[in-house]
Amino acid sequence: MRNFFMIWFLILILLLLFCPTSFALDAFDQAQIYLESGDIDRAIQILKPLTNSSNEDELSQVVEVLYTLFSEKGQNQDAIHVLQIFIEKFPRTQSAYLYRYWIAKTEEDNKKYQESLKLLQKIVAEYPTDIGDPFNIRQQAMEDIAHHQENYFGNYTEAINSYLTILSQYPDFEEKSRILLQVASCYEKMNQFDKAMEFYQKIRFQETDPYYLDLSELRIEYLQSDPTWTRKNSAILIKELGDAFAKKDLQAIESLAKKGDFWTGQMFSEFEIVRFSQIIPYFSTYLTQSTLQIHPAEKKENEYYILKITSWGDPDFPILYLYIEKGIYGWEWSKIVLSNPEIECQVNNFDDT
Repeated sequence: MRNFFMIWFLILILLLLFCPTSFALDAFDQAQIYLESGDIDRAIQILKPLTNSSNEDELSQVVEVLYTLFSEKGQNQDAIHVLQIFIEKFPRTQSAYLYRYWIAKTEEDNKKYQESLKLLQKIVAEYPTDIGDPFNIRQQAMEDIAHHQENYFGNYTEAINSYLTILSQYPDFEEKSRILLQVASCYEKMNQFDKAMEFYQKIRFQETDPYYLDLSELRIEYLQSDPTWTRKNSAILIKELGDAFAKKDLQAIESLAKKGDFWTGQMFSEFEIVRFSQIIPYFSTYLTQSTLQIHPAEKKENEYYILKITSWGDPDFPILYLYIEKGIYGWEWSKIVLSNPEIECQVNNFDDT
């Protein structure tokens, strides 16, 4: 929590430096003192009267700070309300549409997906053409609409149309391959693998970024493979994977790894996309040196399982996390995360805050 207060201390200082009048100097000074002492509630009470301001710049500064403080406390409805104060006073401004977008994202965090979708659709339909869009709010709202349709409502055909509409309305969109990947993902979920392959091939022929090239090629490999590594039941795969590690059977371990894009990485780092064959030398080095302890698998967010292995032979990363997720063919082992006691301590400290 201490880092949070330091961040907001700096933010408040910046607001004071760029504040065009002295309307809030005393209030912000007092709010800073309370934030430094960890008293968010008193800081909020000091700042709330400033929402009566009729100055657009001043009000936007206040509501952004209050929105963040309310969000930090988990008071999402209060966070939404403070943004609505600005929207009601200055409805046709860039900031107002930015705040409408924040409200939509907050409703998404609240798992009110229908309400979030309606707000996003309203932004896309009503964003004025004469005020500019420096935050790319309309474009981002279109992406979120497609994301909602794909992931929350399972409307894959609508999601595909929404993704492709983005590319047609924004021909200079810099991350076309990212959108095409989502289109391919929707076709995969519809079991239309040939159509998914078409879009992966498009990425291969038009993209120069190694990340998208590698991912599209690995997804093609995944779709073209005989999915012998999958199981219909997660418990079966977890048991087989645990047994393979307990026996230090590298051949069995390899046979259970997902083909195509297999993800690896260290906790708190970006993951790399690899073929499992690329990390076999790593397993060959450390598997025989390990006095493995295999812990019971834990279910996470009702979506996937993690099998934790300790006393792994790597002196720098003696902890492995194996991710078991449901793919289009069934349950599969698709990711490895490396960790160590120091990282675990950071995780615990983060959870405590």
